[in-house]
Amino acid sequence: MERYEDWFVCLDLTSMDDILIGYTNFLTTEMKPKKITFTHVIKSQDVADEMIELFPDLKDQGDFEKAIRDELEGKIDKHFSNSKVETELLLKTGRPTDEIINSMNEIKPDLTIMGKKSGYIGKGVIPRKIMKYVPSSILFVPETSRYQLDKALVPVDFSDQSANAVKAAVELTGDKGGHVSAQHVYNYPARFFPYLPEDDDEEKMNNYLNDLQDKFVKKHSIPDDVEFVFSLNIEGSKMDQIYDQVVHDQVDLIVAASKADKKITSILREDFTDQMAYYRFGVPLLLIKNKEKHQKFLKSLFS
Repeated sequence: MERYEDWFVCLDLTSMDDILIGYTNFLTTEMKPKKITFTHVIKSQDVADEMIELFPDLKDQGDFEKAIRDELEGKIDKHFSNSKVETELLLKTGRPTDEIINSMNEIKPDLTIMGKKSGYIGKGVIPRKIMKYVPSSILFVPETSRYQLDKALVPVDFSDQSANAVKAAVELTGDKGGHVSAQHVYNYPARFFPYLPEDDDEEKMNNYLNDLQDKFVKKHSIPDDVEFVFSLNIEGSKMDQIYDQVVHDQVDLIVAASKADKKITSILREDFTDQMAYYRFGVPLLLIKNKEKHQKFLKSLFS
């Protein structure tokens, strides 16, 4: 697992901040960062001016920013006043997504942490540009997150990237004797539909999946205590199968790998891990990126 020494946490002045800061503090006991940069983007100068008009005690933009800083620093100090981790609060003004990306390009964090509000509907909840255009790994924290990492679920496709995700999950849960499930969601070949496969077809498929598992375990030295789960997806989204497994196992964290595709079309399309970020799993979702590979990809794309 890559060392996540520099973290970047996005705050938005809602009740989600308390959850996000609290979970970030809990996570420092498991991952040991050196520095955490908390950031909030004031959406525009117009918003600041409106707040000054509504609250006469705020005489100017400086007073407004000080009020925000005092509010957020109070929440941060509540959890980190006795922590050895260095913390910093960064305030910006402008378009949130653009300012977040610009700040991350300067700081170059290893891990970005964002809240995921289950009450919101649609893909606008998570800025698509942040997922596509930053090389750091991303952790989405919902309101229902628990302060524990006893069980982790890793969706796998038997690629090198999913092997890295499995190993990261093992490392995160291993100190406390946790449990990791590696789930592969599969479909039968199209020739079977609309009919269900015969018994001998099911046996062939099971043998094929078991063979994939054996080769995957051997190639990547996957620990013996990782449990493999094969889930048949007959209809609907594969995400539904993952959600069912999350509920069945009562997992505390989902770990998935994001691939650095060299093709420019990868920016335009959404892969499986992108789609996972939009789904309401109700537990934290860690999307692991190879920071070096993604940096090279983005540099080549925009050079």
